[in-house]
Amino acid sequence: MLPGAALSLKGLAQAGALRLLGLALVNSLPVALTSTLFLFFVEDRLLLPGQAGPLFILFFLSAGLSVPLWAQLSRSLGAKRVLLLAMPLAILGFVGAAFLAPGSAFGFALICLASGAALGADMVILPAMFSVALTRAGLQPSLAFGIWSFAGKLGLALAAFTVLPVLENSGFVPGADNSAVALSVLNISYAVIPCLLKLCALALVLALPVEEQSS
Repeated sequence: MLPGAALSLKGLAQAGALRLLGLALVNSLPVALTSTLFLFFVEDRLLLPGQAGPLFILFFLSAGLSVPLWAQLSRSLGAKRVLLLAMPLAILGFVGAAFLAPGSAFGFALICLASGAALGADMVILPAMFSVALTRAGLQPSLAFGIWSFAGKLGLALAAFTVLPVLENSGFVPGADNSAVALSVLNISYAVIPCLLKLCALALVLALPVEEQSS
C-alpha cells in the first residue's frame, strides 16, 4: 500500500485499526456515563452539594498531570502493558464509588484522583496506538484523530441517550428527596455499569496482538 493512502474500511481492518476503534468506543462509555452523571452522583447520591465542581476539576487535573508519566511508561514497557496497569485502576475506582457512604468527600476525592490518572493513560496511549496502526499500513494518519474523536463523541451521545431516560423512569429527580430505588439506579448507572464496561475494554486490550503493543 502506498504511504498516505486514503482511509477505507478495508484499509482500517487490514491495519487492525477497526479493532482499536471498537476498543475506543467501548472504553469511552465508562467515562461518558460518569461524566453525564457526575453532578447527580456527587450531590444526590453522596449528598455533597456544591462540591461537584472542585471534584470534577480534581479529576481532570489528575488526568492531565498523569499523561507524561503514562507516555514515559509506554515507551519503556509498551502500550499494552501500560493499559493493563491503568485499566484496573479505573475499575477499582468504580468499585470504590459504588460502596461510598453519603458524605464521603475525602474517599470520593481519592477516587477522582485514581480514575483521572487512569483516564490519562487512555488519552495518551490509545490514540497513539491507532495512529501507529495507520502509519504502519501506509494510511493517512492525519485523519486518525478525527475518527478517534468521533468515537469518543459517539460514546458520550450513547451514554446520555440511554442512561438519562432510565434514571427518569426510576423516579430520580435532581435535588429532590429521591427514593432508595432511584438512588440505587443512579449508583448502578454511575459505578456498576461503567465497571462492567471497563472490564469489557480490558478484555479487548488483552486480545490485542503483540505487534500492537508499541506506541
